[in-house]
Amino acid sequence: MRLEGKVALITGAGRGHAEAIAKRFAKEGASVSICDILPVGELENQVGTDIEKAGGKVLCSQTDVSKEDQVQELVDHTMAHFGTIDILANVVGIAGPTKDVWDMSLAEWKQTLDINLDSLFLCCKAVLPEMIRKRSGKIINFSSGTGKQPLSHRTPYATSKMGVIGFTRTLAADVGRYNITVNAICPGGHEDRTVELIRARAEYMNKDFDEEGFRRNLTAKNSNQVLAGRWCADEDYVDKGSGPDDAARMAVFLASEDSPNITGQDMNTGGGVMW
Repeated sequence: MRLEGKVALITGAGRGHAEAIAKRFAKEGASVSICDILPVGELENQVGTDIEKAGGKVLCSQTDVSKEDQVQELVDHTMAHFGTIDILANVVGIAGPTKDVWDMSLAEWKQTLDINLDSLFLCCKAVLPEMIRKRSGKIINFSSGTGKQPLSHRTPYATSKMGVIGFTRTLAADVGRYNITVNAICPGGHEDRTVELIRARAEYMNKDFDEEGFRRNLTAKNSNQVLAGRWCADEDYVDKGSGPDDAARMAVFLASEDSPNITGQDMNTGGGVMW
């Protein structure tokens, strides 16, 4: 119960990393306010009900976190319901277009940055006055391994995730005086997102994609899968990998009192992938 008595706001909680974090935070004793672009009823059925059945407290909202008025409404609703906000987890993100720069539109470029980067600014802007008032708070942003290296045909996504790290470090420097920490997580993949990315890449390159076979191989547990396996590829090893649960464990650590002086960092949970 490392988060007992805390209130956490988590964005993009309809699936993947944010869903895992919401459930883990609730298990650790936090009251969680979760949002997604899904209708409230769907979010409640997919995530909220599981949290409540496990004894947790949850508030579900439908929010487009790239819209300032909707973000402020989300924060106001959370404050009215739970009384405060101690933890902000900016997890929401989209893959964006799989295209080369010369093939994409300005609208596609802007949509990716609006959701993956502007949403962090808006959520932090709305939540920070309460954290500053209390002189206490934990902010966790989600970047990616792509925040530290290129990704072919994915310029908007890579740019946004690199921007998350820069935003995290600069904000940490600005709010440290108020005892607020700001860190980023660079997680491993989750199955649905990985399938979406590989499918989009295949389509852009006019190649066939065997989704069923890809999913089967993605979840297979073979004896040659080990931590940091790619660094021993010449010995026939491959990476064991990691997923949402690993990112959620890291998020709990960063949100708890176990990490009082860790700030401005980008933490990797890639299961042996080293950035």
